[in-house]
Amino acid sequence: MSKITAIILAAGAGKRIKPIVTSKPLISFCNRPLISWIIDDLKKIKINNFIIVANPHDNFSGYQTVIQSEPNGMAAAVLLALKIVSRGPLIIVNGDDLIDPKIIAKFYQQINRTPEKIVLTAIKSNLPGGYFAGLKIIEKPTQKPSPWLKLVLDYFPHPKPLVKVLNSVSSQQDDQYEQALNKLSDQIVLVKAAGYFQSLKYPWDILDMMKIFLNQRHQAKIDKTAKLMPGVNVINSYIGPNVVLGHHALVRDSIIEAGSVVGYHTEICRSYVGPNNNFHTNYVGDSIIEAGSNLGSGARLANMRFDKKEILPGRKKLGAVMAKGSQLGINASVMPGVLLGSNSICGSGLVLKQNLEANEFKNS
Repeated sequence: MSKITAIILAAGAGKRIKPIVTSKPLISFCNRPLISWIIDDLKKIKINNFIIVANPHDNFSGYQTVIQSEPNGMAAAVLLALKIVSRGPLIIVNGDDLIDPKIIAKFYQQINRTPEKIVLTAIKSNLPGGYFAGLKIIEKPTQKPSPWLKLVLDYFPHPKPLVKVLNSVSSQQDDQYEQALNKLSDQIVLVKAAGYFQSLKYPWDILDMMKIFLNQRHQAKIDKTAKLMPGVNVINSYIGPNVVLGHHALVRDSIIEAGSVVGYHTEICRSYVGPNNNFHTNYVGDSIIEAGSNLGSGARLANMRFDKKEILPGRKKLGAVMAKGSQLGINASVMPGVLLGSNSICGSGLVLKQNLEANEFKNS
């Protein structure tokens, strides 16, 4: 079999993950962008040729990149990449999906058994997405036709038939790619696999992906350049390069990315802290702090309602989502599930119950 080329779709607009402004494939997990973990997982099945379909704002240095200037869907992204891949087998994956290497290995075994067939992958799931009805795919069904969620882990032995069928279908919904696969159903082998899977669609999905890195991928570790002051307690967490944990700080079940400073007596639990954030005697529970934020002394991020009702479906605990550069003044309190846009500011002593837009300054 010829060498396989992997097409990684990384150009999505990411509207649903707002207020986070970092492109999803470039969000750092354990000091590496998500897409680098995906590439490493594909290298384990001997794939070394990669084409990344990117938006004009992102830089994936070291890899062949195709720019999708308009976010006009998955089918358009695939067709752009197929202008480069004119022959040979190919795999298509998403740049913001973390798939269990066991699933990828089973997928690759099937490719070796049936190299001239299209190979698709499914897992049992309740997540939103496309579901199989036999070998047909129904995108975002109102009622699931089966428990089998289609992953974007697709193998094609030849590019030309895929190009032809993608150009032959049209859809008012964003399911042109799935409609094309349905036309090729007589050539498909479906791999039904078991293992973990997490996609980044909404900001709180970052917390679920974090759990995979800490618990399934065993990345709970402390970088040798991190500085821990006396009395620090770190439990099942990743502490990145040049992080400073001040006296008596407590970090549990969390990721603290490079360059962040966690000051005296701060507690961070079950939270994702991106690079270069600063904390000063704070409580941060079940929250996402993207990058470059400052929490003034005594600021708190609440994570649970008094009535114990869900903050979001399936989530009784959720703190704040603070986008890049957002700030909290001293003694500010942020209520559960509040979103702070990039470079927004919540002034000192305020109780923030509503979302802040990007660049908004609330001082009363």
